[in-house]
Amino acid sequence: MKAFTIDSAGRPPTLSEDMRAPTPAANEVLVRVHASSVNPVDNAIAAGMLSGVVEHEFPVVLGRDYAGVIEQVGSSVTRYAAGQEVYGFILHANPTVHEGSWSELLAVPEDKFIAHKPAGMALAAAGAAPLAGVTAMTAIDVLELSEDDTALIIGATGGVGSFAVQLAAQAGAMIIAPGLPEDDEYLRDLGASEPIDRNVGITAAVRERHPDGIDALLDLVSYTPDAFEVYAAALKAGGRGASPTGAAGQSAGRTNVMATPTQENLERLARLLDAGDLKVPIQHTYDLARAGEALQALGTAHTQGKLAIHIP
Repeated sequence: MKAFTIDSAGRPPTLSEDMRAPTPAANEVLVRVHASSVNPVDNAIAAGMLSGVVEHEFPVVLGRDYAGVIEQVGSSVTRYAAGQEVYGFILHANPTVHEGSWSELLAVPEDKFIAHKPAGMALAAAGAAPLAGVTAMTAIDVLELSEDDTALIIGATGGVGSFAVQLAAQAGAMIIAPGLPEDDEYLRDLGASEPIDRNVGITAAVRERHPDGIDALLDLVSYTPDAFEVYAAALKAGGRGASPTGAAGQSAGRTNVMATPTQENLERLARLLDAGDLKVPIQHTYDLARAGEALQALGTAHTQGKLAIHIP
C-alpha cells in the first residue's frame, strides 16, 4: 500500500510504497481513499513541532481529511456498506501521532471520523472540506453572528477562512476580510463586505472605518494571546473573539474552539455542502507522490482556499 509517511524522528516525509494495508476491526470500515487536502497541522507534524508534546508512533502517516469509497466493513458495522462513498477527518493524535489519510486505504470506526459524502459533490471537493469546514462551522457557532454584527476574520483567504467567510455571510453579518489586493474579488465572491489590505495596520484600519469597534473577531493565524489581542483591540466593549489555535486566552468573551469529527458535525457539514450553502474553493491539486510540494506550498505560498491531494 502507498502512503505518505515520516519513517522516523527528524526524517523528511516521503512516499512509501510498501506499507501494510490496515485490516478493519469489527466496528470499523475500510475506505479506499481518493481525495484529501493539506492542513496546517500536517506541516506541524512534518516539522516536528509536536515532538515532545504528543507521543509519535512511527511510521507516521500524514493527512487528516479524506473522501473515498468503502471497500470492506467489519462484522458489527450497521451504518455503512461496501461501495458507499464517505468522507471525514481523523485527529492528529488518536491517541498517538500515527494514523493519517494520505494513504490508499484507511480504517476508521463507524461511529466517528466518518459520514456519508455529500451526495451531489465530487470526491475531490469532499476530500478537501471536512477539517477546515467543521473548524469554521464550530467557530461561527461560538461567535453567534447575526445580521446586526460586524465581524473581522483574520486569515480569511485560507482554507478555514474561506469557509468561515461564507458561513458568516449566511448568518447576515457584515464581514471585514484582510487579504492582498488581488484577493478582493475572491473574498467578495465568498461574501465579504469589506476586503482590506492585510499589509496595513489592520486594527487601525478597522477602527478608522468602525470607530465604536466591531462585534466579533475570528483569528485563524495567531498562536499566542498577545498576538490575538492585537486584533482584539478592534472589538467594542463586550465583543466576542474566537481562535482555533488556542490563542484566545481565558478572558471574558474569548473562546478557543476545536473541530471534532463527530458524526453529527460531519453530517451537518455535508448538508451545507449538498445544499450549495458552502462551496469548496480548491486552488491547486497535487498527486500523492507530490504531497511534499503541497506541504511546502501551504507553509510558504499565499493561498486562496484549499490545496487538495489526489490519491489515484
